Amino acid sequence: MLNCCSNISDQIIYVPIEMVNLGPYQPRRIFDTSKLMKLAESVKRYGILQPISVRFISDGHFELAAGERRLKAAKIAGLQVIPSVVINVRDKDAAALCLLENIQRENLNIFEEAVGIERLKAIFGYKPEEICHLLGVSLEYVSERLSIAELGSGVREKLIGLEHTEEYARLISELEDEALRLKAAEEIVKFSLDTKTAARYISKLKDDPSAAITEDILKPKVKKYFKDIRIFTNTIKQAVEIMNESGIETAYDIIKKEGEYEISIRVKSE
Repeated sequence: MLNCCSNISDQIIYVPIEMVNLGPYQPRRIFDTSKLMKLAESVKRYGILQPISVRFISDGHFELAAGERRLKAAKIAGLQVIPSVVINVRDKDAAALCLLENIQRENLNIFEEAVGIERLKAIFGYKPEEICHLLGVSLEYVSERLSIAELGSGVREKLIGLEHTEEYARLISELEDEALRLKAAEEIVKFSLDTKTAARYISKLKDDPSAAITEDILKPKVKKYFKDIRIFTNTIKQAVEIMNESGIETAYDIIKKEGEYEISIRVKSE
């Protein structure tokens, strides 16, 4: 949790909506219009049930720290004032508070979240370990988001509406060249690749940047290795049975190991 939380006052004041400005580091860029309208209808009927958080700037003006959706809904609902809690935080803590509030209340899309985390690191100097503590996530989670934040706008635009946007983004972030990343995103959309097929294609792009979508990528050949092994082991089993029937005590073991099978045959000496 943020250290600045100890600076939050319990006192709620009513601030004129026109005096509340959006902060420069609000992470959300895309709002679900239908959800926002539903929230506005709720605000009309019941008012703002949870105050927004603001920072005092000057001359009676405030900067939003947390509660952008509520502020927007209040404006749509025609409210003149909005219940607010004034907090005393630094710029870096305000940016972290905005990101945390958005993650907890309403899922950001993967790119909004990634850029928000990247800003905490690049602009405000938070270390990845500190971001983990602030957001209550793992270091691996933060590292993945920082990699995704490096994806260009072209890649983001291609992926944003897909069902498995986050997984595609993680896969593409493994490519180092931006032109190659865009190529991968375009092919994923063009051929409607599922995530497994996309992973095969991106793996191929790592070795050959000119690689195209082929039938082998779309429909990889199923190895007949296991079928052949089964035929082979059946042959061994039959041979052992024949030896036992002829009076030669024989046994065998088949042990499956990583990437191989170990087969041993024991024949009892007279």
